[in-house]
Amino acid sequence: MRNIVVVVVLLVLLLSSCDFKDRNELYLEPILDIYFKTQLAFYPNDAGCFVDFNTSKEYFYFCDQSTERRIDIFDAEGNFIDTINIKKALNKIGETVSLTVISMDTIIISSFYTNELIAINSNSEIWYYLNIDSVLSTESKGKNEFWALPQTSFSCNSENLYYKASPKFNSVITEDGSDKYSIEDYNLMYYKKHYNSPYFFKLSNYLSDTISFEFGLDDIYHEICEENSNFSEYPKYRYLNDKLIFYSIFSNCLFIINPDNFELEEKVELNSKFTNIGTPAVVLSKDGMFVQMDKASKAIKKAGRIISVLYDESYYYIVLKHQDLLPANLNKSKYLSFFSVIVLNNDFVFVDEFLFDTKEYNQYSGMMTQKGLAFKKTNTQDEKIYTVFNLF
Repeated sequence: MRNIVVVVVLLVLLLSSCDFKDRNELYLEPILDIYFKTQLAFYPNDAGCFVDFNTSKEYFYFCDQSTERRIDIFDAEGNFIDTINIKKALNKIGETVSLTVISMDTIIISSFYTNELIAINSNSEIWYYLNIDSVLSTESKGKNEFWALPQTSFSCNSENLYYKASPKFNSVITEDGSDKYSIEDYNLMYYKKHYNSPYFFKLSNYLSDTISFEFGLDDIYHEICEENSNFSEYPKYRYLNDKLIFYSIFSNCLFIINPDNFELEEKVELNSKFTNIGTPAVVLSKDGMFVQMDKASKAIKKAGRIISVLYDESYYYIVLKHQDLLPANLNKSKYLSFFSVIVLNNDFVFVDEFLFDTKEYNQYSGMMTQKGLAFKKTNTQDEKIYTVFNLF
């Protein structure tokens, strides 16, 4: 009898310890695959998901800007819903655009180079058009290119759009003539101006007659690199949980920005178990500038970096491209390449990091759905397959 009691006690202790372990360790595990019968969205940024505010249902979209020039809409189970033609909109503002679907009747398209903004409905009708320069003050007009994020983060909320404001290269030309300076001079002048210019441009009430604008965050690169550095990069930020989260190829940190006053609230350092994050920006000098710029380009291609930041109301998911460690004499087809996802809690405290194989999932395809974090499977031809992951 005593032996039986001892065995029972040991079993209880063992089960309790296992239960304790399960309660204190999180696992990012696949829960389902969603199949979409479409060949659209050659680039991952041409796909996204949205919750229609009229129906409160989640939908997925896949876009082709160059050939088919349309958007395919699917429901959350992968059933085809509708096709929206975007040819008329692209003919008006050009083919290099950021596009996001807010609802079935509010698809917002923003050009990369002409600072134009269009809204269309599901019947492909243009019901809103704005040339952003037309609302700017005289001193700001024509001096910036406004770069919008792709996917659903482009439209940050129902009231505001947040753009990256990049000074136009010709805005550094002085009134005393352009023949006075060499191309090296202009590059240094441009980077100096860019370094001290506001990063963000906010359009408020952007679909109304009371539109307003604001520039902000003019010192974010002061946190990252020196003044004459080659730090040009595409937009690197997300609007999540009522915060602007900025990140950079040249840093291993998340910068938490107040979206109302553009103040830096917190700087969160990231350390990966699997890769280095970020690469120092190359400082430029007039002598040998183009060699230095080529060096910077090669360093960026090989560096580990933050690809995206996603959020599910409880956790932040930071998707990392890993450092390129491919030896020059090794065939890429034989090289195992990985990416990972760092999970932080609501207070930006590290929870864990999870490893993914790029031969199985596309590292650039991450999106946050109502069912969980989703990545597109690689090597699928006639359809798109997204695997959804949950934390347990």
